[in-house]
Amino acid sequence: MKRYKVEISQYSSNIKIDSNCNSISFVNAGTIDCTINQFILPAGASLSIDGNENEIDTTVYNITFASVGLIQVIKKMYL
Repeated sequence: MKRYKVEISQYSSNIKIDSNCNSISFVNAGTIDCTINQFILPAGASLSIDGNENEIDTTVYNITFASVGLIQVIKKMYL
């Protein structure tokens, strides 16, 4: 049995996030679009990237907003 924890964070300004997790979800809870590594995430939309069992995503995600936005990031991290 593999143990994991869920980490939930919220950001309102441009940031780089080291994933180091099995799965990551982005929820654009703001009123403007944001960009995640050249992918445009519209306001109110979400993006989930899931790995297979025992995989770790090591991507650095660059999140940018044209003005003040709000994004929630949910990560599943193995212990």
